[in-house]
Amino acid sequence: MRTSSLYRALVVVILSSGLPIMGQAQRKTDATRILNNMFRVYSRLASYQDEGILVTTNDEPTGGTIEKMPFKTFFKRPNLFRFEWTDYAITKLGRKKLIWFNGNEAFTYWEPDRYEKEESLPLAIAGATGVSSRTVNTVSDLLLPDEFGGSTLKRLTKISLVGEDMFEGVPCYRIKAIEDGEAVELWVGKKDFLLRKLRRETKYGERVSIDEEVRRKLQTEQSIPEAVFNYKPPIPLTPKKDTNAEDINKLFDPGPPIWTEFRSDEGRFSVLMPEKPRSQASSIETPQGRFEQHVFIASHDLLVCMIAYTDIPKPLLVANDLQGFLAGVRDQFIKEVGGKLASESSLSLDGSPGREIKVYMFRGELRLRLYIVGDRLYMLSVINSDKTSNSNEETFNKFFTSFKFNPITKPIAACQALSVAGVFS
Repeated sequence: MRTSSLYRALVVVILSSGLPIMGQAQRKTDATRILNNMFRVYSRLASYQDEGILVTTNDEPTGGTIEKMPFKTFFKRPNLFRFEWTDYAITKLGRKKLIWFNGNEAFTYWEPDRYEKEESLPLAIAGATGVSSRTVNTVSDLLLPDEFGGSTLKRLTKISLVGEDMFEGVPCYRIKAIEDGEAVELWVGKKDFLLRKLRRETKYGERVSIDEEVRRKLQTEQSIPEAVFNYKPPIPLTPKKDTNAEDINKLFDPGPPIWTEFRSDEGRFSVLMPEKPRSQASSIETPQGRFEQHVFIASHDLLVCMIAYTDIPKPLLVANDLQGFLAGVRDQFIKEVGGKLASESSLSLDGSPGREIKVYMFRGELRLRLYIVGDRLYMLSVINSDKTSNSNEETFNKFFTSFKFNPITKPIAACQALSVAGVFS
């Protein structure tokens, strides 16, 4: 936190502590009244448009990252809706993503190859909630409270009015509150009661993640062409796979896994998987350099197998600190899954050093293997949530022993301790 920001925060605390009880109650009432006015305004708008950006800052003792995601919102009553955003996680050029409802049908388009019809607008929005970091929900819940069961902002607790603040030239009320245990701040326009900025802060141990959702170019009660809500993607509609009785039965009784070999030429490995894996690629810019990560996950009932590989920037490869790097990866992984270290041991595969780690979790047991091959880190993990199973060791061994990689001719280099968050966040 900047010194000036800290000073202002301390002033607010000191002044608030000196107010009489009656005054404090009045501040809370005023904040609640402002939010109620905001809810009322959005629920009555005939049309709404905005352009915004989500800035996510991840701070950790060992470093941090900043990610930006631009978005746009279009709405016309009674329920015409469109939300689009650009995802830069996979490529610097960005991937366009949309959901929209034309009054009769809802659709999603994930550039470049997913164009699907959804059963309803609520389901389309639900499917976009995580990948849009909740930005799709903020205004849609306010505009159509009956459609989505109300805004999460209506469940805020410990609401207080900090005061008045200028945000990008607009006089705003600044409100602090708690949302599902997270600290939240809102900047609400004094004249129109429209939300200009929403700030959420989440803490995971020593890690702090801050989402700042900023909305600009707000337009209300303006005409919006019907074509906006009838977007035509550059690819044909993806046919939905029909669900039959056999598919439904598999959900309740999947039977034993059918282990088949999965190969990745780019990843230079092969491994047995219990199902066809889903893949995801991402690139993250950090102060330590650019990290490229590829993840493959296959799940079958209570069994989840994952393999990931990450290329470490060459400037970070130095001699004689391999164990410190692997220890850092171990600690960060355990923190992320919320487990407890049970045991670990050193191992190697075709001359490449690594570690095997056993982790106890609330819902089962996790095994993790790490290998360093040249400037590439491989991670293999298995989670079995079936505590009653007597075949856990057999399952773990089948997955781990099947893993093979194509050796490379480069000498194995050790890695200096670096921000593991930069690799896996």
